[in-house]
Amino acid sequence: MKKSIKKNVDTGGNEKRLERKVERGNVRRESDHLLQSIIQSFSIPAFVIGKDHKVIYWNRALEHLSGIPMSEVMNTNKQWKAFYAEERPCLADLLVDGISERIPKWYEGKYVKSDLLDEAYEATDFFPDLGEHGRWLRFTAAVIRDSKGRLIGAVETLEDITEKMSAEALRREGEQRLFSVIEGSPIPTFVIGLDHKVIYWNRALEQLSKIPSEEVIGTSQHWRAFYAKERPCMADLLVNQTLETIPEWYRGVSKSKMLDETFEAEGFFPDLGESGRWLRFTAASIRTSKGILVGAIETLEDFTERKNTEQRLVESEKRLNSIFQGFSIPAFVVGKDHKVILWNRALEKLSKITAEEMIGTNQHWRAFYGSERPCMADLLVDSAAKNVSKWYSGKYKKFDVTEDAYEATDFFPDLGKKGRWLRFTAAIIRDSQGELVGAVETLEDITEQKLAEAALKESTPKKS
Repeated sequence: MKKSIKKNVDTGGNEKRLERKVERGNVRRESDHLLQSIIQSFSIPAFVIGKDHKVIYWNRALEHLSGIPMSEVMNTNKQWKAFYAEERPCLADLLVDGISERIPKWYEGKYVKSDLLDEAYEATDFFPDLGEHGRWLRFTAAVIRDSKGRLIGAVETLEDITEKMSAEALRREGEQRLFSVIEGSPIPTFVIGLDHKVIYWNRALEQLSKIPSEEVIGTSQHWRAFYAKERPCMADLLVNQTLETIPEWYRGVSKSKMLDETFEAEGFFPDLGESGRWLRFTAASIRTSKGILVGAIETLEDFTERKNTEQRLVESEKRLNSIFQGFSIPAFVVGKDHKVILWNRALEKLSKITAEEMIGTNQHWRAFYGSERPCMADLLVDSAAKNVSKWYSGKYKKFDVTEDAYEATDFFPDLGKKGRWLRFTAAIIRDSQGELVGAVETLEDITEQKLAEAALKESTPKKS
């Protein structure tokens, strides 16, 4: 009787243990099913392998990416077929083997340790055997441990970043083209970012400034090319969006008529080169397609030689004017448009008309005639020498000393109180290319000589 009771107790204990085992199995299966459902629902391709490297999970997103159905790889170690042409370890395989130190062998320069997870690594690589033309993937592998901390497998997730990498490649290609254009430009140019650091510094600017690009790229030292002390360049003011301060730094600045947010100025830079240089410079804001400010570009034109030539010309004109004004012989110069360019002091004294009244006008006839008519200089400017005889018949002759010149003698009744006798010469003025640019007319008052000749003639007895 006692044995029978003991047997019944033992049987009941086994049944309970069996029930608990079945229950645990059901829970595990339910848990596995739940986990598989979660992984299958991932929009991110993912797979899980066990300690034996065999695939436990392979989700639909990875089926779509790899073109390999889950049924082909489940419970196999063929996961490599999705990514490589030949068998080799995936990142998850290396972590399962506990040989993370071998990761550089397979992913040199392409991986980093994850900042978010322990025992996890991230990498980016191009997979030429994935898809028709290969795909760029960013992938992360992490160790999986059980509740007791024992390694039981690894999970690897993958993100297809092909489009992003293609866009990045296009951006880099565009930047390279831009760099090539800037670098090859004969116009000195530099570009700065929002942090005022130099992004581009082309060869033409290296030559102008004598500062190599490696000294300034990545720094905010571009001012050194132009100034002895640190101060903003025009590009800096555009980056700071302090457009109202531009005139404080650059006199004579003007806003471009062609481009928005573009300013032009010119000035002398005494610290540039041995003796300083004259530069004409243009600075423009750089914005993205969405209008976001990202930097500024500044181009510079060295026009020192032209400026020096202009200054020499101005000095030459000043010297010429001084010489011309110092003539004791009255003289004036007209341009191709018949307007007076020069009117010297001797002519002011003779005509009683100041240079201020005459220069820039075509009123020079007033000094000699009562009504408007051409002077001899006007006829030569119009290349109408044939008309000289019409206006000065019997009073002129071709000047022997200079080509394209005529001289004449005439009485001017409207000049002075009682009129004056003048001997005058007009000659064409040509530039260095032989182009006609104007004419000069000089005048000699011979009134006293004419009066003396007349008096002598009257005092000489007539022959019978």
